[in-house]
Amino acid sequence: MEGATSARLLRTSRILVVEDQEDVRRMLVTALQMEGHAVDEACNASEGLLRLEGSRYQLVLSDYAMPGGTGTWMLGEARKRGLMDDAAALIVTAHPNVRELADVEVIGKPLDLDSFLEQVRRLLDDAPGRGTDAANSPAEEDALQSHKVELVLYVSSASPSSIMARRNLEKLLARFNRSEIRVSICDLVKDPLAGEADRIAFTPTLVKRSPGPKVWVLGNLRDPEVLEELLGGCGVSAS
Repeated sequence: MEGATSARLLRTSRILVVEDQEDVRRMLVTALQMEGHAVDEACNASEGLLRLEGSRYQLVLSDYAMPGGTGTWMLGEARKRGLMDDAAALIVTAHPNVRELADVEVIGKPLDLDSFLEQVRRLLDDAPGRGTDAANSPAEEDALQSHKVELVLYVSSASPSSIMARRNLEKLLARFNRSEIRVSICDLVKDPLAGEADRIAFTPTLVKRSPGPKVWVLGNLRDPEVLEELLGGCGVSAS
C-alpha cells in the first residue's frame, strides 16, 4: 500500500478548477492540492478561458451553470481554440441533464469525496500524453511547456487598483502571442500566504518569475510601455 501511495503522489498534474461558488471552489482546490496536484482556479467561464490560454493543464474541472457562460460552453470554446489537446475534462454539477458535450464526463453534486478523487485519478491516467512513464514533478511539467515567460499577478480581489491591473494586463496580453506567455492570477485575500515565495508586500504586483532574474512591477499596470519592454526583453513576439 505504501508503494502504491508513493507512486500516486509522484503523478503530479496541473489542474484547472472553474467554479463560481467560492466555498465549493475552495473545497475542490484543497482536496486536489492534498493529492499533490498543482491547482489553478477561476470563478467563471471567461476567466477559465483566460487561464487555458496562458497555461497547459492535464485536467479541467468545471461547474456547469455559471454567470456568463456554462462550463460546457467554455470547454467547447477551448477545444475550438486548440487549448484542450492535452487535457481531460470533468463537469461537476447538480443539473440532471447536461448535453452540450456528450463526451465530457459528469459527476453530480453533492460530491462524495472518495468517489470524486478516484474519478479524477482515472481521468488523469487516461489523459492524452499521460502514460505510465509520465510521473513528472511540477518542475519537470513546467520544463515541458513552451512558454518563454511566466507572469504572476498578485491582487486583492476587492481593490479597485487590482481590478484595473487585471484589465490592463488582459488588454496588453491580447497584443502578444499568448502561447509564449504563462499567466496566473493570485488573490491574496483568498490565500494570504501565497505571495511569500515572491516576497509580495503590496497589491497589485506583477512578478516576472522566469526567465530570471525576477522582476516586480507595482501598481495598476496602466503604463503599457513597461510591460511591452518586459515581454520584448524575454523574446515574446507581438501577435
